[in-house]
Amino acid sequence: MGKGEIMVIDCHAHHVVAPYNTKYLEWLKETGDKKFGPFFLWSNPAFEDSQIRYQKMSENGISCSLNTYSANITQIIDVVGKNDRLDAVRNLNDRMISLCKESGGRWMTTALVDLRLGKEALKEILRCAEFVKGYSVLTSYQMDGRLCFLDDERFEPFWVEAEASGKPVFIHFSNLYKINDPNAPLPGYMNDTLLYAGMGQLMEDAMCVARLVLSGVFDRHPRLKIVIGQLGGMYPFMLERMEMLYTMYERGASHAGLCVTDLTDPEHFLRNMKNYTENIYVDTHSMSVQSVECAMKVLGQDKVLFGSDYPITPDSWGMKHAKKELEKLPQDLYEKVMWKNAQKLLDL
Repeated sequence: MGKGEIMVIDCHAHHVVAPYNTKYLEWLKETGDKKFGPFFLWSNPAFEDSQIRYQKMSENGISCSLNTYSANITQIIDVVGKNDRLDAVRNLNDRMISLCKESGGRWMTTALVDLRLGKEALKEILRCAEFVKGYSVLTSYQMDGRLCFLDDERFEPFWVEAEASGKPVFIHFSNLYKINDPNAPLPGYMNDTLLYAGMGQLMEDAMCVARLVLSGVFDRHPRLKIVIGQLGGMYPFMLERMEMLYTMYERGASHAGLCVTDLTDPEHFLRNMKNYTENIYVDTHSMSVQSVECAMKVLGQDKVLFGSDYPITPDSWGMKHAKKELEKLPQDLYEKVMWKNAQKLLDL
C-alpha cells in the first residue's frame, strides 16, 4: 500500500457549528475586536459548513477529523451565551455530537469543557462521555483578574474526572500568555502579531506542559493523557536542558543535606520532565518533517499525531503541504503519525 492510500486521521481540526461562528463574525465586525487575531482567521465558511469541510478532506486524503476548539472559543461562548454560558456550551456540544453522528464516521469530536464554569464544567465530562473521543480545554483562563494555568488548584477536580474517564485531554494555547511589549512595538506589517503567533504560542504550549509536570498533576493522575498542539511548542526540544537542570539541582540539594526524590515530601520533591513523556502527546501542526522526526526520537514513536488546524490554517498548508512533508518519513513512522497512534489513543 502506497503512502497516499493509507488512512489519515486529523487530530487537530476546528469546527464551530451554526449559528455560533456566524454570530461571532457579526460581533467581530461590529466591535473590530482583534484579541484573538485578525478577522480573516475566523471567516472561512468551512467553520460552519460541513460540506465544504468534507470536500477539502476528500481532496487532501483525510479519512476522518477530530474536532477540537481554538483559543477564541471562550470569546465565542461569551458572545453567544452572554446570558447563560453553560447553556451555550451544552448546546454547542450537543450540536457537534449530532453532526458527528450524521457524518458516517468522517467526523469525531471532543467535548468543550469551559473551566471558567467551575463545577458546572465538570458535568459536561459526564454528560458527553459516551459520545466524544476526548475533552478540549485551553492552556490558561482569565479568572478573577489573573491568568490561571491548568495546574491551578481550582482545576484539580477536572483532572480527577478526566483521568477517570480514560479519554485524552486536548489542550490548545489560549493567546493569553503574552510576550509582546506594547512599549517596544516592532516596525512593519503585523510583526508583533507574527512574533506571538510564531513564537509566543509555542512558548505558551511548552509552559503549560512544564507546569503540569512540575506541579505534580501527572503524579496525582498517572493514567492521564494529554495532547498538546504545535508539536508541543518547545516541549520536546527542552527536555535535555530540563534534565541537565534537574541533575544540577539534585546534586546541589544533596550537598545541602536535602532529599528531592521523596514524593511524600512535596516541599522538596523535584521532578525530571523526561520521566513524564508517557502522559504527553503532541500533534504535527505546522512543523517540518525534521522536527517531527526529532520529536518522535525524544518522546517516542507513538506520541505524535497528525494535525492540520483546518480551517484556521488553509488546507493548502495544513493538509496538502504537511502530508507531502510527512511522506518523507519511513513508511512505518508515517503510518504511526497519520493514523496508528491516533487509533490507539482514541480507542477506535
